Amino acid sequence: MKDLSISTISANLFAIPIVVFLIICLACPFILIWDWHIFTLGFLSIYLALPYFIIVFIFGAFMHEVLHAIGFLIFGKLKYSQVQIGIKWKFLTPYAHCKIPLKASVYRIALLLPAILLGVIPSIIAYIFGIGWLLIYGILFTILAGGDILVFWIIRKVKNNELVKDHPEQCGCFIVNN
Repeated sequence: MKDLSISTISANLFAIPIVVFLIICLACPFILIWDWHIFTLGFLSIYLALPYFIIVFIFGAFMHEVLHAIGFLIFGKLKYSQVQIGIKWKFLTPYAHCKIPLKASVYRIALLLPAILLGVIPSIIAYIFGIGWLLIYGILFTILAGGDILVFWIIRKVKNNELVKDHPEQCGCFIVNN
């Protein structure tokens, strides 16, 4: 098996340029369309509703992992017993883990599902309606998917029909049949 994983710490460090790129790509068009003032009002809205935003953030972080699991289940046609959702208490981090090998194409979908549903789509809605706080939400959840985007990049050369196994401890996977 070939290891295509990276430690969580390394993933966070490598994700920094991705994060900067995502902030620029998501914030600049909004500011050009709606104005800087509307964007900064989003921060004020979040500040004024901070307790609610914290609850939404915690729920969103858990939903991020649930969406990975849903991707594994639906697109991989797996049973619930083949997917595990939990919390790494040492880091207070929720996680989703697929216990069996699956096609790289399915793994890619499961990787990007939270970024698309919690980050990109809210950002698009924010662009359409000029909702600054929703753009900040979309940016935040796209940033939280930075590690997933990095893993997507790491496995970009793996053929769609190759089997990969989710790494149980690190960010990434093993190629099962190379």
